Amino acid sequence: MNVAVPFTMEALPARIATLLEASASVQDDTICVGQVSQLFGGNARKAYAFDITQGQAGEEKVLPCVMLSAVGGRHVESNLGWEYEILSRLRGRGVRSPAALAVDIDGTVVGAPSLILERIAGKTSVVEFLAAPAESESQGLTEDLARVAAELHNVDLKAGGFELGGRDLDPLSLAREQIAHWQRIFEEQRLEPHPAMSWLFAWLHEHLPVPQRIGLVHGDMRPGNFLYQGRGITALLDWEMAHFGDPLEDIGWIYRPMWSPQKFINLPDFLKIYARYAQVEPRWQDVLYYRIFSEIKFATISLTAAANFARGMTLNLRHADRASMVNSCLSCCIQWIEQKQWEPTNA
Repeated sequence: MNVAVPFTMEALPARIATLLEASASVQDDTICVGQVSQLFGGNARKAYAFDITQGQAGEEKVLPCVMLSAVGGRHVESNLGWEYEILSRLRGRGVRSPAALAVDIDGTVVGAPSLILERIAGKTSVVEFLAAPAESESQGLTEDLARVAAELHNVDLKAGGFELGGRDLDPLSLAREQIAHWQRIFEEQRLEPHPAMSWLFAWLHEHLPVPQRIGLVHGDMRPGNFLYQGRGITALLDWEMAHFGDPLEDIGWIYRPMWSPQKFINLPDFLKIYARYAQVEPRWQDVLYYRIFSEIKFATISLTAAANFARGMTLNLRHADRASMVNSCLSCCIQWIEQKQWEPTNA
């Protein structure tokens, strides 16, 4: 049985070198890992930056890297092996994603389940992005985000060697799996009944549209989860929720009210840009459906974070009051359903 070793900053360089030397993604077996420093991390994983030097004296090559490690309680289910496989298969497919270099699925090498990626230039500040004036670099970034989404959704799954988990499912069944996935998490993590959430899951099942196509869905595409420089996006980050499904999931998630780029480009115009690159004209009713789905998904993530704090799985105070966010999510859903906003608006 594999047992994870203690996670310590002092031991990280040597352990990272061991992991990289055993990886098929790293060709050179002469690796030196430089100083490891912790970056500002997200809620689910901590990030560590370092450079690796490969090759013999006089022929060294320096590669900037980042390691994402699960070192505390989590509020999103993930599979590091799957994430590593996705990023490996996306390499050279025209998607702005970092190269996957190594994975320690159970933490037996590094000390915590970890994924090592190429470190790409750019910044992620969601506050700076959203606080910018309407006519600013953020407007250009929002337009580029539509193109980035289309690039991902256009990936030929068969040509990329992706397998649908060995299953031969029709598009509707595959899309329904995501609803069932988040409903299962909701039922496992809720600390009280939440009848409105239960009703909304039933509504999602009843109104699920037949996807126009099935693609690789990022699952957490939004401001804060991409690197950017100037008016261009350099890489999509945080692939832990990636899955096969209806690509419109990503569109609904991008335009969640909490981080929506609405003030730079309204949703109907964003869809026009997306359609130009994706060569698919999204149906407005389907887009609205996935906006509703996104609110339920976020509410479920919030309940999971609160449950983890209540059960002592994390001491992160940012999770302590996450359940308070659920009501605003439900209000959005009910408002959209009651008003039957099936036609595009600038709202």
